[in-house]
Amino acid sequence: MKAKSKKKTVLWCCIFFILLLLLAAVYFFQFTGLGYRMSVPYRSSFEKAADHIYVNKNYSGDVKEVIQLTEDALERDRAFFGRLQCTDTAKTIVIFCDDDNLLSKLGGDHDTKTSMFDPKRNCISVSDEYLNVDIIAHELTHAEMHTRLNTKALKGIPTWFDEGLATQNDYREQYGPEAWAEQTENGKKALPLEEMDTPSEFYAGEAEDRRFRYLNAKHEVSVWMNIHQQKGLLELFDRLNKGEAFDAAYAK
Repeated sequence: MKAKSKKKTVLWCCIFFILLLLLAAVYFFQFTGLGYRMSVPYRSSFEKAADHIYVNKNYSGDVKEVIQLTEDALERDRAFFGRLQCTDTAKTIVIFCDDDNLLSKLGGDHDTKTSMFDPKRNCISVSDEYLNVDIIAHELTHAEMHTRLNTKALKGIPTWFDEGLATQNDYREQYGPEAWAEQTENGKKALPLEEMDTPSEFYAGEAEDRRFRYLNAKHEVSVWMNIHQQKGLLELFDRLNKGEAFDAAYAK
């Protein structure tokens, strides 16, 4: 009797554990931004428009324009990196959505969420309000860097570098050199990098505060890129993947 009772206990424990896993999976894919985005290809509320591109059903915009803007953004990023791994070795999707309810489930209207599973998944969400080549190229730059760096290296990347690199392919005037010179008085009022290291620091405050941080981050990385070029950037990624600390690798 004791043996049977023990077997029943083990069986119920296994069932309980399986149920917990199922509940966790349901919660992840239905109630988190990343999980919802990852499951977009399997949802009836979205449809595939082209390779890597999804739109919500009854999308009111011009799907051909969406496809062309994404291709233009990919070309911009290919020129910057040499080639793209985020569309070769990682599953990257760009989701265009004009449904407010679905946007709330996606967890953002112009950003990139990256899973650290193997292989990595990059899920970009863009609403009609932000439908332009600069923003799409910006988000694809995030996806490419997130793909090229291993999980440990990514954890050591300061937010100002992540956003500063993304804005290299974002040509909007609000982040351009003239705006930087005017708003920082040619660098006299530039923000120290240590004040933009973490997401909580970088994205704090009002939109104007965040825009100023983007402006400073883009300038810092632009200066670095002018010196190191594409070759130096790829070498930086290699050093980071080998375990070198960001500050030491970036200073070389």
